[in-house]
Parts: sequence; C-alpha cells; structure tokens
Amino acid sequence: MVTDKAEGGLTGMEPLEPSGDAPAAARSTPSWPVAALVLALPVLLSWTAWAEIGPQPVGIAGGLATVLVLAWAARSARADQLTTTAARVGLAVVLGWAGLAKAAEPPALQELAVEAYRLLPDGMITPVGIGLPILEIVLAALLLAGFATRFTAALSGLLMVVFIIGIASAWARGLKIDCGCFGGGGEIADPPYLGEILRDLGFLALAAWITVWPPGRYALDRKVGLYED
Repeated sequence: MVTDKAEGGLTGMEPLEPSGDAPAAARSTPSWPVAALVLALPVLLSWTAWAEIGPQPVGIAGGLATVLVLAWAARSARADQLTTTAARVGLAVVLGWAGLAKAAEPPALQELAVEAYRLLPDGMITPVGIGLPILEIVLAALLLAGFATRFTAALSGLLMVVFIIGIASAWARGLKIDCGCFGGGGEIADPPYLGEILRDLGFLALAAWITVWPPGRYALDRKVGLYED
C-alpha cells in the first residue's frame, strides 16, 4: 500500500511504538541531567571531604541525594549507558582522590589513621595503612577504563561497606577520630560520623548501580569481549 507523506508523520498510520521485546535501556533516551548529577555529586563530596568543608551537612545531603537520584533513575527507565558511564567516572574520582590523598601523606600518618579505629592487630596496621591507598587507586583506574567493570564495582562496594562498618563501630564505641577517608587521621573534637556514613552510603549506591547495569559507554570490557550488548 502506498501512503502519502504528511508533515510530522505518515497519513493513515499509527505512530510506531518500540517493540515489546526491545531492551528497556535501548528504549530510554539519554538523560543528561541525571548523568550530570550522578557525576557531580561524588566529585563534590570528594572535594568537600578532602577540604573538610561542612563534612556533616554536606555528607548527609550529598549521600542521600546520590541514593535518591539513582533510585529515581532505576524506576524511571533512565538506566542508559550515559548514566552508568557517569557513575563509573564518579566512583573512580572518589576512589582515586581518596587513594592519592592518603598516598601523598607520610607512612606514619597512614598508619595512624588505621590504628585510630582500634580494630586491627598491630601486625596488620602497616600493611593496611600502606596497601589501602594502592588498592583504591587501582580500583579507580579499572573503573575509569571500564575493565572487569562489574567485579571492580562489587569490590569497591565491599570496600565502602567496610568503611561504613568501621565508622559506625568507632561511633558506637565513643571514639572521636578522623575517619581518614581522604587523608588525615587521629583524634578530633567533633567527628561528623553521620555525614561520613551517609556519604559512603551514596558511594555504595554508585558501586551497586555499576554492578547491576551494563558497563556503559567507552568501557574496555566491550572492546576485549568481556561484555556484549
């Protein structure tokens, strides 16, 4: 049947709907505002934590905002490749910044930040104090490259769980210490534990997102055959 072209579509025909068996991610359009927030929030949280700017209110607001944005994105079919790429880069910034900040400090301060939690035996303090920044930097590089993405994200999420448990444990035991997440360490007068826990909860949400969804654009996994659409 021949149809006449009409402005805005074809006459006598209904608009085409996406196929019911098409992937949901393919049907959704890229959401620049969502991706921008997913990238901007962890970068902002990293900077303010490193610079010690309003750690309590910023950590609370930023952590909750990250969780809410990702929850909304998951429920509204905004789980496109752009959002996942932004999550990868955002979490890479967090881990890279934290690792480099620690690595730039003297080994004695790295060890002090670990020792202040009073959780590890003496023989574990030095290896953890020196090894943790290296692990964070390696995870950041893998996330940025998008290599072994889901495994790397899961390991990053596990690291965030360890951080949250450590901070909560210090809080419950009445310790007053700097978490040392972005450098520093030792005792402080008024630790912003709630802000630190909720901030890390936001980072955990990023790791969970990357673990669940495909690796996103520009991922090395696609190039080397570890993931295929």
